[in-house]
Amino acid sequence: MRFELAVAVMLSLMPVAASGETLRPMNVRGCVDATKSNTAVTVSGRLTIQLFAGPPNYESVANGDAEERVFILELPRRICFPDGEFADGSEQFDRVHVSTTDAGLLPVLRAGVERNVVVTGEAMGSHTGHHRAPMVLFAKSVTVR
Repeated sequence: MRFELAVAVMLSLMPVAASGETLRPMNVRGCVDATKSNTAVTVSGRLTIQLFAGPPNYESVANGDAEERVFILELPRRICFPDGEFADGSEQFDRVHVSTTDAGLLPVLRAGVERNVVVTGEAMGSHTGHHRAPMVLFAKSVTVR
């Protein structure tokens, strides 16, 4: 069984840093900042699809749990991220769970697997068993490099 988490998001275009790495917006601590409502967050890295165990036990596909295949963006370096609700910015991580409700973006995401991409959307800290990385980014814009 294939399950893809989907949530509505917003669009914003951000410039790419000279190094090729994109992280926007940043706060004074150097964290990606999503504490303001409807903040568009942009991150870049290598996109993968990873398999996780889902319901009912979230432990083992081999033992009967549903398969959950999700897009995971692997970042080139560890980042921090406060969202004002679920993430306080104290954790350093290098993986982002990417999702979208825009059916038009799914082919772009699939084409971006194992490639470098820039993803912009609304972000939040993980807080359910379906969230597979510390940051969940609901994509509205995806650029495959």
